[in-house]
Formats: sequence, structure tokens, C-alpha cells
Amino acid sequence: MNRSGQHTAAELAGLQHEFQDYVLEREPAVLARVRGTGAADAATRMNVYAEGYALRLLEALETDYPGLKAIAGAEHFEALGRAFIAAHRSPYRNLRWYGDRLAPFLAAAPAWSGRPDLADMARFEWAMSSSFDALDACALRREDLARIAPADWPRLTFTVHPAVQRVVLHSNVPAAWSAQARGDRLPPLLQDPHPTTWLLTRRQLQVRFRAMAPEEAVAFDRLAACAPFATWCGELGAMVGEQLAATRAVEYLNQWLAEEALAGLTIP
Repeated sequence: MNRSGQHTAAELAGLQHEFQDYVLEREPAVLARVRGTGAADAATRMNVYAEGYALRLLEALETDYPGLKAIAGAEHFEALGRAFIAAHRSPYRNLRWYGDRLAPFLAAAPAWSGRPDLADMARFEWAMSSSFDALDACALRREDLARIAPADWPRLTFTVHPAVQRVVLHSNVPAAWSAQARGDRLPPLLQDPHPTTWLLTRRQLQVRFRAMAPEEAVAFDRLAACAPFATWCGELGAMVGEQLAATRAVEYLNQWLAEEALAGLTIP
């Protein structure tokens, strides 16, 4: 404290760190600086802030993961949420991004890894949020493709729309998510030894999702990796056969255009 009775910047910074250490780790150093009252001692008063911090993060998780709360149950969701909060401090100023590591946490934590549907749902819901919040961009149209000269098609590459998300799931959590969103009874949660790839797109501020066949998922990934169109068609023929390659290429492109999954094209 300086001569005027005011705290110096260094003292204030130290106080802030002690306050944070109590909120995050219950480090007791700051308690010496907190005045108790007749109704509450220093620890009781500080616990209001510490518990408020956890409750605010838990509220953020509830907002981002309603499907996870539905399949876990409210009590178990609070338990897993608090376990995640204890294991992962928030590195963000914006609570929107807190919870990005919840799916890998649930997949690895012994208390929750026995239910892979929980990690699946967290993975799916985070993909939905990411799709909804993605940057806006104009979608590619059929008319844009009609203007491409035939000689340029072999070198053509495509750009995927920023809102597109792909997620690989081992359970039917999309059906459970849809049921909770409608307020319906949840379907039985089933595990599939063969994972399914789901494509998420955004149209008119609404996220839509559907399952992809294995060949389509591979084809989409190659297109997203900017494979030249001629190379892409050759790889597609190797998967589905040369006789079906052209038909399947047209089907896939039309489907992705209709879903607004593509945002642009480049001719090197």
C-alpha cells in the first residue's frame, strides 16, 4: 500500500491471483484478506464465488449439450459436468467455446468411458454448434458449374462451405438428439461396431444432418482435400467401379450442391 493508502498495481495483481486461486483450487491464502461477518466466515463468503464459477460453467455446458443431458440424466450430467470443470479450466473469455474438450474427456475418463454414447453425443452436439456458428459464405450453385469449360474440368478443385462438419459416430445419438429436441421419449441407445459418418450442413440458419454411406464419406473427404476433379473421378471409379463412377459423381455433386455443402471452386 502506498502513502495515500491505496494498493499498488502489484498488490492488486497479487490479490486477484489469490482470489482466482481460491475460486479454482480452493487455495486459502486469500481468506486472510476477507472479512467474516456474524452470519458467514471468510471461507463461506468466498465459497459463493467459487460455487458461482462452477455453476456458470455448468450452465454453459447445459446450453451446448442438451442431448447429452437427456441421455445421461440430470444427476449424472451434473456429475460429469463438474468432473470436466475440475479437470479443465476455461481458457476462453467467451463461454461459447468452453466445452470443446468434453467429448475426448468423456471417452477417456474411467467414470464415463464405459458409455461411449456419451462421448458420441458430445461429439455430435459440438459439431452442430460449430456448424451453426461457422462463418457465412455463398453456396456454390449448379449455374456456377455450367459455366466451366469442358477443358477445365480435369483440373477443377472444390471448396467446402465453412459450416460443413463431419463426425464419425458409433451409436444412434442423432436419433436420441432429435427425440429430445421434439420432447419425445428417447429411443434405445444402440452401439454399432461399424461407425457411421454424419454430414452436417447449415441452411437458412438451421443445421441439418444425415448419415453418409462409406463410399460417399471417402469421396467427400477427397473433394474437401482439394483433389483435382480428374483424380477424384478416378478414385471414385476404383471404389464403385468404372461403369458407376460417372453416375455416382453426378449424384454426389448434385446432393452436395442441394445441401449447400460446397462454397466455391478453383481452376489452377
